[in-house]
Amino acid sequence: MTNQEFNLLIKGPKENLNNIDLKQIENLKSQFPYCENIHNLSLLKANALDDIKFNKILTITSLYSSNRKNLFHLINPPIKLNTKLEKNKETQLFEEWLSKPAKFQQKNITSNMIKKDITKSTKDNDYLTTETLAEIYIEQGHFRRAIQAYEILCLKYPKKSSFFANQIKKIKNKIK
Repeated sequence: MTNQEFNLLIKGPKENLNNIDLKQIENLKSQFPYCENIHNLSLLKANALDDIKFNKILTITSLYSSNRKNLFHLINPPIKLNTKLEKNKETQLFEEWLSKPAKFQQKNITSNMIKKDITKSTKDNDYLTTETLAEIYIEQGHFRRAIQAYEILCLKYPKKSSFFANQIKKIKNKIK
């Protein structure tokens, strides 16, 4: 094998592999046992011929290989998908969806429904009652709600019940 043939094999192994015999590559391996490229060539040739020795050559080549990922991609070239076609389909579907009119119906909302929703949101929850809420009620002028909040707090926190009772008296004095 000449230098030019070897260079052609190294530059384009898959295209020029048919021009060389597996025995010639084995001779090169015996002359240059530590050359990774020659081991890769023998593996490619064995793979192309579906040789019985492929597994043995693969194990030996993997020992001499500096990067096994490259070796894997040499044997199993990655398949390139046509992503442009998929993107075109996606954009086309999206544009079709945009061009169609919306298919939702607006519900007829009556004033009774709104009042029901408002009454739900304005109901006081006993478990959410705090001193701050009672103070806010006082500032807003909702004295009855403030008294009710302090009564709930008296039940929740019996240790502070004298403080809350005093606050209730102050509110009742403001009302008079």
